Amino acid sequence: MRAQGKKVQPAPAPAERKFSSRGEGEAAETKKDAAELDLLRRQYRSLTGKSVHSSVPRFLLARAVAYELQVREHGDLSAQIVSALAAVAKGELGPPGGTVAGSEGAVALVGAPTIRSGTVLVREHQNVLHRVTALETGFIWNGRTFASLSAVARAITGVRWNGPRFFGLGAKTGGRLARRGQEGEKAPS
Repeated sequence: MRAQGKKVQPAPAPAERKFSSRGEGEAAETKKDAAELDLLRRQYRSLTGKSVHSSVPRFLLARAVAYELQVREHGDLSAQIVSALAAVAKGELGPPGGTVAGSEGAVALVGAPTIRSGTVLVREHQNVLHRVTALETGFIWNGRTFASLSAVARAITGVRWNGPRFFGLGAKTGGRLARRGQEGEKAPS
């Protein structure tokens, strides 16, 4: 129903195409992309003094330029962080929450949250209630010991599962066990 005294305006005509054919539009876009890539290469070269190999994709080059700009504004990683990252890359880490020695002292590593020994996880699967108890060295279910929650979930279901997800823990805990005697943790009494 139309209100009295008001005319309905026709929809505006569609915008005219900028290019007479598809090929011209694609050529212009390609030319624009090449100009942006060239600009990124020049920026990277001016920031680092190094040239960029032609196979480096645009998205990666943009990130490298952003990193170099951030370094100029806020400074680079400290030697302590670089050594901690090197230790992570080499797999030379202690338990979650441990430390890695750097040139400027120890760097605390924040591990994933852990499941403490004695924790009982409960999950219903196919109308059967399953109770799994966390131990210092693994998990126990139905009198059998398992190295991981994923192994328990597989024993229960018969198929591969992400154990922490199966028990509703999500990715945050990762099914890691807390070790007794860690800083800030009390031994069960």
